[in-house]
Amino acid sequence: MKRFALVSLGCPKNLVDSEYICERFMEAGYTLVQESRDADLVVVNTCSFLTSAVQESIEVLLEVAGSGKKVICAGCLVSRYREDILKELPEVSLCAGPGSYDRIVQAYEAGEKYIEPAFSSVVSRSFFSGTASAYVKVSEGCSNHCHYCLIPSIRGRLISKVPEDIVEECRTLAGRGAREVVLVAQDLGSYGRDIALKDGLVRLVEKIATIDDLEWIRIMYVHPASLTRCLVQQIEENPKVCPYIDLPIQHISEPVLKAMGRRGGAMAVRRAFELIMGSSREIWVRTSLMVGHPGEDEKAFTELEDFVAKGYIHHLGAFVYSPEPGTKSATRQDIPDRRTALQRRRRIMTLQQRLSKKRLHKIKGNRIQVLIEGYHPETELLLRGRAPFQAPQIDGMVVINDGGADAGDMPEVDITGSWEYDLVGRIA
Repeated sequence: MKRFALVSLGCPKNLVDSEYICERFMEAGYTLVQESRDADLVVVNTCSFLTSAVQESIEVLLEVAGSGKKVICAGCLVSRYREDILKELPEVSLCAGPGSYDRIVQAYEAGEKYIEPAFSSVVSRSFFSGTASAYVKVSEGCSNHCHYCLIPSIRGRLISKVPEDIVEECRTLAGRGAREVVLVAQDLGSYGRDIALKDGLVRLVEKIATIDDLEWIRIMYVHPASLTRCLVQQIEENPKVCPYIDLPIQHISEPVLKAMGRRGGAMAVRRAFELIMGSSREIWVRTSLMVGHPGEDEKAFTELEDFVAKGYIHHLGAFVYSPEPGTKSATRQDIPDRRTALQRRRRIMTLQQRLSKKRLHKIKGNRIQVLIEGYHPETELLLRGRAPFQAPQIDGMVVINDGGADAGDMPEVDITGSWEYDLVGRIA
């Protein structure tokens, strides 16, 4: 028996690649096991977006190799540090860059050491590792060239998958039990621009919504400058589209956004929120913020803090700027010291925690539909699920302490309590 395990690091877009890799090995007769200790081969799909992610990827590779397992290094680390990996990590059996995974089994079995990244297509697969939700990657790469970001060099320029292939992938995943598809990309809002599709994302969502077995469609990673009234209307009017959007704004200060090289600047951010708040349906917004970028002084941070305090943002993640070699931002000298940046992050997250607790408390007494994901991670006496305004893994959950259901069920739940980020309820 040929047994393999896969360790997927980084973002959901990487998870889609990991599931594609799993499918390739299973089709070749390998058996997927959950624990690396039970495998003969371990594939580590790496992330290298930030220095901290690079360090984590290398630590995992060394740990697996040190256990005596065969190890494949796949993913972004190969794009960013291909020569260093080949030289410094001889224990790695194969380095496979993004876009090369259709050849990964063949190359491994042939004893090859390296497969060049290929920025020419977007993977489709029928295997997904979740219980009720599946990520669907609609495009690869990014053409925005933000000054702090390495994605264009790691993943290439924007390449969109043709709509028919995406719809067929969604239909297949729904047939295998996915009740929700989460549309992801490095720049989802630009989907279709490279293949001359007008309102490409809107038209795509309309087609996916015709799949009978799918209940929810979730939209993630829309650049503020790419948000259109048509897309907001689709979220507002299409009953299968969750009232939710991931809109990574990074900041609100015009000087900071200019220093970041963010397309559209502060005007695009404010216009995006005007479109969302003008909807007749409440649309929950998740965003990411970067503090400590070059050019962020106390005035700029206070402007950001005041914007968050307005309560426009429902879910928020903040991270401290990391100067990555090879980016334009890393060449600047006006970087706030790390201690100041960490303090700013704490201030933002403390503020958002208070806002989230207050907002969720208002939901107590309501009845909402919940997608059941399985048992609570800490005990099988509780179930966990998600409301339409909660994305997988990042936005909290609905903890169910009364009633039974299976993963994939979508019962109505009476909300009986709340915490800072989670809700509590019983099945109606």
